[in-house]
Amino acid sequence: MARGRRLKTLDDYARSLKNKYGLGEGDDYKPWLRVQDVPSIGLASKIQGMKANREHHTLSKLETEFFFLAEFSDVVIDIREQFPLLPLDLTVKISKTISVSHPVVPGTDTMHLMTTDFLLTCFDNEKQWHIAVSVKSEKDLRDKRVLEKLEIERLWWELLGVEFVLFCGTSETSIQSKNIAWVTDPIRHRLESLNKITEDLKENALGLIKSGKQSQEVICQNFLSNLELEGIDPLMLLKVLIAEKRLIADLTLPMIETGFISIIAINAAAEI
Repeated sequence: MARGRRLKTLDDYARSLKNKYGLGEGDDYKPWLRVQDVPSIGLASKIQGMKANREHHTLSKLETEFFFLAEFSDVVIDIREQFPLLPLDLTVKISKTISVSHPVVPGTDTMHLMTTDFLLTCFDNEKQWHIAVSVKSEKDLRDKRVLEKLEIERLWWELLGVEFVLFCGTSETSIQSKNIAWVTDPIRHRLESLNKITEDLKENALGLIKSGKQSQEVICQNFLSNLELEGIDPLMLLKVLIAEKRLIADLTLPMIETGFISIIAINAAAEI
């Protein structure tokens, strides 16, 4: 297991910046905080990206939920998690202006370098923009101190002209995220058998599927009966078609638990 970094002094901050933590974008971005840098409560995750070829570090179950939703969005082209609010002097000035205590490193007088959970880079084929996202549970938002720190964070992004939003999650987003994690898993793990799933095979598979709610087992059996699938798991083929958005599925239907999928549309070309 990789060793965590010490982040208790300004010298620690300077050393981390020298080593490019919190800097870069795309494949080269290094989050300011990694799973091994913070106390674990068993909910942190390292997730292989699809749009960026690197591991993404999420520090809670709710952050993981948001990550899958964001990465599956057509307009999100990059995700930078645990993004540092630099320079430190700016958050200190904001806290003084609104008469709120700035976070400090526990047991020290060192100002804590604040972070935003996610900074999204978005592109719609015409313009590019950024969205800063703080992930908080409804329970978190009942804590006065949490709200004070959120206000510092919100004002920091407002000064930069970047939209700042909260994500609290719902039962529906939880189902959607779980479905996305499930269908994209073969691609994230770069399974060797993926190389056998050719474009011709995908097109032939699409020709066997109709819109509407249907059993995954029936679809997979149809694949086995009508396609050459030597060394290819038919369920993996189905997942890839959904992950690549060749099949547009209703993500609010619990696919794993029910064994069903509901196909809304069938696309000839991949979106991802």
